Amino acid sequence: MSSSEGEPDSSSAQRRPTSGRRPLRFKAFVFLIAVAGSLVAAELTLQIASAIASRWGDRGEEAVSDEAVITILSVGDSHTFGLPLPEEDSYPAQLEVALARRHPGLKFQVVNLGVPGLNSTFVANRLERQMFQMRPQLVIVWVGVNNMWNVVETLGWERPDRWRFLRQALLGLKLFRLGSIVWFSQSGHQYDPAQRGGWFDGELPPSGRLEAGKRLKDPTGSLEPDLERMVKLAHGLGTPILFVTYPMNGAAEINRTIFAAGGRLGVGVIDTLESLRRSLTAGHERPELIDERAGPHPSRLLYAYVVEDMVPEVEASLEAWYGIPMTPRSQAEESSSMRPGERGVLP
Repeated sequence: MSSSEGEPDSSSAQRRPTSGRRPLRFKAFVFLIAVAGSLVAAELTLQIASAIASRWGDRGEEAVSDEAVITILSVGDSHTFGLPLPEEDSYPAQLEVALARRHPGLKFQVVNLGVPGLNSTFVANRLERQMFQMRPQLVIVWVGVNNMWNVVETLGWERPDRWRFLRQALLGLKLFRLGSIVWFSQSGHQYDPAQRGGWFDGELPPSGRLEAGKRLKDPTGSLEPDLERMVKLAHGLGTPILFVTYPMNGAAEINRTIFAAGGRLGVGVIDTLESLRRSLTAGHERPELIDERAGPHPSRLLYAYVVEDMVPEVEASLEAWYGIPMTPRSQAEESSSMRPGERGVLP
């Protein structure tokens, strides 16, 4: 029935709010399309600029310019930290000295973010922030032996990172990586590259010891998936990564897992048991090589042998990934002065 004259049509009144909302929805849709288009355009611009730079530029020249520093990020447990030795005797400090001596025209910074007692999950969970903050040219991972007793962040009481897989999927987007660098550089815990371990005013070394009488079914814990996570992150950011094993027979299962992960993922592995055997063959006694003050750890001398075995892998990674010429200028002089069992890196 039609409305009487002078009274508003009820059906028209009901339709007016709907028709009034349509322009607003349309504007919101256009706005979202514009934002998405801008993001796509920015990403394409970054990708094209990167492709042109890679095609016509020399990544090696950029890395070895007078202003540039080749940053190597060392993460892991007490073997990275260098417990119980002074900082200058740890492997990161010795590696920095060895590389600087072999390549006087380059500048190196080896950042020691090792912390005693860490397990592989704790290290893997923080590598993303550390890499975005410091933007290293190489990552060296020495972790795993504490998985046999330290379960921090590996069980159900920790909050899961529900966005991790999405972030890994987005790592190929240069716009996302640029935004992440800005975000991680301005927020949250910041790691101090000048301080051994990188810990200061924000985060303390964790404690996650198993309850008395309990044992893990697998003493390696989540080592292999944690290593895989770190490799995917580093490679997603265009950065090479290396693994290091332990120079002790008690870590045989841990070492097997590290070697297996390295072989499956195409990652170089520094075999420190070989470093130990080489040092024993050279005539050194075990007490000279293993420091027992805080449990069995490499001495300064054994770290020097480890660095000797590490340097070729580091040089090969930097040359393969960045085109940096890593043939030492003084290689001929070093080779002529080597003693049996040494490769010219030992001080």
